[in-house]
Amino acid sequence: THELGAFERALRSTKRAFRRPGIACIPQRSQALSRMLKGLALACVTAVTAVSAEKIPVVLVADVGIDDAAALLWLLRSPSIELLGIASSFGCHGDVRQTAANAKRLLRAAGAPCVPVHVGSRVAFGNWAPNDDDGKYIHGADGLGDVPPLDGEADVVTCDRDVDESLSSAEFIAQTVRERPGEVTIIVTSPATNLALAVVLEPQLPELVKQVLIMGGAVDHPGNVSPLAEANFAHDSRAAKVVVDAFSSEDGERLVIAPLDVTMRAMATVQQMQQLTKAGIGGSLLAEAWRRYTTNYCQVLKFCGAHAAVHDAHPVAYLLHPSLYANGTRVEPVEIMVTEPLHPSNGHSLVDRRQLAKEGIVDDRTGDVTGFQKPRATVLVDVDGDAFLRAFFDTVLGRA
Repeated sequence: THELGAFERALRSTKRAFRRPGIACIPQRSQALSRMLKGLALACVTAVTAVSAEKIPVVLVADVGIDDAAALLWLLRSPSIELLGIASSFGCHGDVRQTAANAKRLLRAAGAPCVPVHVGSRVAFGNWAPNDDDGKYIHGADGLGDVPPLDGEADVVTCDRDVDESLSSAEFIAQTVRERPGEVTIIVTSPATNLALAVVLEPQLPELVKQVLIMGGAVDHPGNVSPLAEANFAHDSRAAKVVVDAFSSEDGERLVIAPLDVTMRAMATVQQMQQLTKAGIGGSLLAEAWRRYTTNYCQVLKFCGAHAAVHDAHPVAYLLHPSLYANGTRVEPVEIMVTEPLHPSNGHSLVDRRQLAKEGIVDDRTGDVTGFQKPRATVLVDVDGDAFLRAFFDTVLGRA
């Protein structure tokens, strides 16, 4: 629309100029034509610049802990992203009020204090109350590594205007997508509780949203909270099922899932994360939290080596740099198993890989009785890990 408007205005100006009586002789007409063409070229350049400057509107649904912080910093430092707000969730910490506080702390430290943070549901979609101790052994008691206030953190700028944070996370998601149909991308780096609730509030949400990118699940990779399940899906398996069922589509493009299969292929070391101290207080906060994160990984999980996976940054990476996953995407039907909360299969990501499921062949006599034409999602299974980390550091450090 911008480029068409600029082009039409310049064209109308040209037509009006050539209707003027004063433009009669050839030299005058030639000079006028030259001026008009220059003006038209400038208008087109301006229009293209305006289009290239358009940002991707994003809502982040997150239980802001340590790897969520990496995703948040990447979004904040990306010139092509318009972060509309954060819908906080329980997850790395059982109390959603703590994850909301973590989000606010990181936003202030990163110089973005006016991004609204909305508080989400304190219970899972299936009405199961999360354990307040969940995640503390890895993410710290506060979910953000228990990092004490850093030098200068108390002096960071605060928001100079009123920010409406009265809506719940689910209400915020539903209202935001309604106001900008077909534009908003939702990134989920937590249990899907609040997105599932938003679907209840606005049943047309799947048709109104542009795309949903979610970190969760384990397809061919072992789980991290059970032999079969990943934490985000297991902590609210019913919500994960609602979201996957609602946003899957025939072509699989509306829903992108980044499971452990792909997130475990890009490890960031403590030394690499120390570069972030050059990115201000927000970067320093993440660098120190990452040091504590890797220590906890080693002490608790015996996963030692001073490095850890940047799980929650993958949806951001896919949104900004899909070519990183060029050789590692599959479009498949995904089913989320819902069982008892502590059962090993609860939250398991079951993929239907029968050949007929891929081809979508159905017997016309019986219809789709075996589910061969189930909606699909794009599942990320491989990534160029080195390029992923370069893209992250280049953006956060302002080198991109």
